[in-house]
Amino acid sequence: MAKLLGTVVLLLLLVIFVMWARGASTTINVVDYGATGNGTTDDTAAIYSAIGALASGATLFFPCGTYLISSRLSVNIDRVTIDGGSCAVVRGTEAGGNIMVIGNGAFTGSYGPAIALSGVANELSTSFSTVSDPGLNAGDYVYIHQGGMDYSTDTPPGHPSECDVSGCRGEILKVLSVTGNTVTVTTALHDTSDPSVNAAVVQKVLNPVTGVTLKDITLDGSGTENYGLLMLGVVDSTVSGVTVNNVLYTGLYGNSNFNLAWNRVATTNAGNASGAAMGLYVQGNPSINGASISSLNSGPSARAFGFAVSGTGNGTFSNITVDASGAYGRPFKTTATRYSTFNSVTVKDGASWNNGISLEYYSSHNTFNDCVLTGNGGGARTGNGNAGINSFGNFNQYNTFNDCTVAGNGDLQVLVGNFDALRLGQDSYVTIKGGTYTGSNSTLPVVAIVGANPRVRDARINGPGGWGLYLRSEGACVNNNIFGGGGIGKAISSNSSTNVGLGNVLNGYTSDLAPGTCPGP
Repeated sequence: MAKLLGTVVLLLLLVIFVMWARGASTTINVVDYGATGNGTTDDTAAIYSAIGALASGATLFFPCGTYLISSRLSVNIDRVTIDGGSCAVVRGTEAGGNIMVIGNGAFTGSYGPAIALSGVANELSTSFSTVSDPGLNAGDYVYIHQGGMDYSTDTPPGHPSECDVSGCRGEILKVLSVTGNTVTVTTALHDTSDPSVNAAVVQKVLNPVTGVTLKDITLDGSGTENYGLLMLGVVDSTVSGVTVNNVLYTGLYGNSNFNLAWNRVATTNAGNASGAAMGLYVQGNPSINGASISSLNSGPSARAFGFAVSGTGNGTFSNITVDASGAYGRPFKTTATRYSTFNSVTVKDGASWNNGISLEYYSSHNTFNDCVLTGNGGGARTGNGNAGINSFGNFNQYNTFNDCTVAGNGDLQVLVGNFDALRLGQDSYVTIKGGTYTGSNSTLPVVAIVGANPRVRDARINGPGGWGLYLRSEGACVNNNIFGGGGIGKAISSNSSTNVGLGNVLNGYTSDLAPGTCPGP
């Protein structure tokens, strides 16, 4: 009897498992719920009927076709897949709307109350403490952020006192454990957060959506929708093979995400001064492997930005191409982005009054490998300080450029500043290692550094240019660079005896760099 009972129990468990497995792999075909995909019938209600049938583990499938919708599609269910089969198009027609929203629906983040830190949380620390119970548990996600109140000289009107105009310093972290008011995180803090100087606080991310896969679908905004795809409060998820076309603002948008991967994505006819064609804001551990941004919305009224990442730590961004031909905004911009790696970034043909890559506001400890910047700045307004790479001079530190090719950009190829329009502090410890930098005019430097302790080594710096390397800094280390080709007035112009180096090949050009062995690493 006992043996029979055991067999019955095992059979019941097997049946339950099979039913669970079938449920977990359920495919919800939008056509089965009345969607036509004919490009003329409004399929909004039918698709929402299909979304209503979704459960965790299921797939929402769009067969080949064009699905016309008149209002946004929203999905906020954990562990679902949305699959366009590489041939489905969702075309939105809502004026000023959004095509698809995945996540908790809060455009700038859904957070609990702000709780101040009880003390300084140091950069690369794995924990922080708060003044009261943070209300967090292991597995939760938290937004740690702060302003920039240490720039007391920010006096021009219109600039916020708590943050840069582009955003606050911060990131999303995952909670590993909580002991009293002390929170340990799974990675690390990628900035020093100070409650007494910068009003550093933490907030719990509310209702994050996890385990979403969105793949192989095209979203079209008909030139009337504001946004294409919005990933809001989404964690441990993937967007692959998604293209967004014809929106007024941002095609691909993320906010308040952790461990969100973007692979083989593209956007065309997108971007505005109020929103880059692809923009990631308030991120932790983001990744991109393949992003194409082209045909930005043109004309001075759009002032379309290309790619922007802000308030982000510990990202890996690879194989991004921004073609800014005909656009008027900044093609590639980082704000408060830290400890991130950018591999094989190409930025070309930006507007004559902007740069190729712009680093702003505490964007530090980033590494750019094999970047290519050509034709940015246009050369139409020589003398305005535009550059292929512009580190703006507001506490950007320890950024490294390895083996980049920078040529034919409007004014300078690289400009490292000591302050920007907000009158913030100088940039420091920039490293240029390897690569080729070729000037665009005979008046201005090819590479100009006005910031402390730069490192320039093993690079090829070619003319034309008034100077090859122009140093208005202290503590520079300049070793084993080659100057020549195209004509330069002077190889190295240095204003301080603290700038030293050895092994530079001048090819007959002059230099007033002090010979010497660089201190430190």
